Amino acid sequence: MEKLYKYKKLIIIGLILALIISLIIVFSSNKKKDNVIPNITYQEEIVLFGDRNITLNIGDKYIEPGYYAIKENGEITKTEVKVTSDLDLNKEGTYRIIYSYNNIKKTRNIKVLKNEEINSSITFELKGDNMIILEQGDTYIEYGYEAYDNSFNDYHDKVTIEGNVDTSKPGTYLINYILNIDSENEKILTRQVIVKEGIIDASLSVDNTNYTNSVTVTINVLGDNFSYVRYPDDTYKEDKVSKYIIKKNGTYTFYIYDKSYNYVTKQITINNIDSEVPNGTCTAYYKNGTTSISINANDSKSGIKKYKIYGDSNLLLETNLTTYLVSSKLKSAYIIIYDNAGNYKQVNCNFKNMYDLEVHYINVGREDAIVIRDSDKTIFIDGGSYNKGNKITTYLKDLGVNHIDALIGSHLHYNHIQAQAVLLQNFTIDKIYYPQDLNTCYSKYCDSEDQKYILSEIKKQKKDINIMKVSDNINIGDMNIYCIGPIDFQTKSQNKYRQNYNSLNFILTYGNTKFLFTGDNVQYSNILKKFDKSILDIDVLKYPHHGNASLGKTFVNAISPKYVILTNSKDELSSRSEKTYLKNVGASFYYSYKDGNILVSSDGLNVSIKTNIKASDYKR
Repeated sequence: MEKLYKYKKLIIIGLILALIISLIIVFSSNKKKDNVIPNITYQEEIVLFGDRNITLNIGDKYIEPGYYAIKENGEITKTEVKVTSDLDLNKEGTYRIIYSYNNIKKTRNIKVLKNEEINSSITFELKGDNMIILEQGDTYIEYGYEAYDNSFNDYHDKVTIEGNVDTSKPGTYLINYILNIDSENEKILTRQVIVKEGIIDASLSVDNTNYTNSVTVTINVLGDNFSYVRYPDDTYKEDKVSKYIIKKNGTYTFYIYDKSYNYVTKQITINNIDSEVPNGTCTAYYKNGTTSISINANDSKSGIKKYKIYGDSNLLLETNLTTYLVSSKLKSAYIIIYDNAGNYKQVNCNFKNMYDLEVHYINVGREDAIVIRDSDKTIFIDGGSYNKGNKITTYLKDLGVNHIDALIGSHLHYNHIQAQAVLLQNFTIDKIYYPQDLNTCYSKYCDSEDQKYILSEIKKQKKDINIMKVSDNINIGDMNIYCIGPIDFQTKSQNKYRQNYNSLNFILTYGNTKFLFTGDNVQYSNILKKFDKSILDIDVLKYPHHGNASLGKTFVNAISPKYVILTNSKDELSSRSEKTYLKNVGASFYYSYKDGNILVSSDGLNVSIKTNIKASDYKR
């Protein structure tokens, strides 16, 4: 007996020692080392809410009861579950909805029957979310369910609720809602309630709400049960206050874990980041000992903040203005463009010689041939009859012109537009403008004379015709064209001079100087009714119809030109009272038949005139 007692005593002592050792091992294995992120593996699973077998009528609406997947790290995701289905609610049959996550698949079977096979379709769905997450100690609120058929008969009394939630204990609780119509027609909905241990929360704040190229987010965690923060890039931090740098606009999610590895999420949307450099160009114009720097820049995100302008490697100015004058000739220049986010780009300036506006009235007899050009762009008006084509081609090439940006026909008369066929053959031309389409010329003379050569050449080169109309506003380089006529088209008369009434009348503005071009227009009363003197007041008038047109005293007083150019082979103005009207407003007169090629120049402020010029003297 004494020996037996000794053995029992040793056995008990051994068991106690084994228990103590086991507890130490368990405690040691569960203790998380400093700066070591826990590595807990969960069983991956797909959870389906509701019944796995659902019966519907043809034409019914399918309402997804819900689903989610449990990831290896314990997170719950819905967006990573792929759902595929062959469901056709308009056709009788049995269908499948397949839910896939990694290598896991689950299936829900949907049976679609003819309407007569089921007396009524029952709507059975949960109120509130299928999954509810609560903190330990929160109060669970039962949101209930809906149960009715398509005749709005209530089925609440046929629903049984199974399961309960104990918010004092962390865990996952399932509540089943069972709708039992009969032994063959049972539906089940499930709500999952997750109770998390402890209370943790976090606030997110950003260091800058203005445009910037990066944002620093501060994460401030609340609660003593905190374990670590998982950032959007899957890095971790155990500090309750930490910072995360974002360099791209978007919505970012932060996971805050407690010591039981449950988590809450916090999201922040960043839309004030501009990481793109601004774009722009810089042009340096040199004229008369002065360099003018012009900047054209844009930034689609945060906008332009300022420019630094450098000339011959020296900083000249820091400004937000887009033009700058230097009272010397620079050998080189560049700019640095800054946007409001702090991005910048260096752009070298393209140097160009800057020229005054030139308006050349080429002497081609009693016809119009006018070339206009600023520093970069060239406009040509009319040209005369076809046999004048070689003369004006030579004149343009002597000027150094090889490209025409806008070709304008004042009206559809052969002695104004035929030569444009030759221009199309010898120069590249961007756009063509007429007061009406050549194909809709109303006169019987159009086909035989006025459209001859030019219409076929336009079709051959597949050029489009742009119709210039009253009040059209067209910018070409530094020049602006504003159309003031014709007000009303003459379409009924078959008289071959009727097109004169349809002549384009437009004002070309360069800086503060204005030129009026009139074609062969012979009356101006309608223009006076539509436009006031502030628009019509000009510097230079190309007299209509070569000196043989009635302007009227009121119109002359409205336009008050300083200079009048007449393209003619003799003086047709002297016999008209308009010459007296024009003298009374102080106009000077120039005639191509005696002044030859006439050049009118403008620096944007003042106009000057030279006569009997040679094109080659102005070659660029």
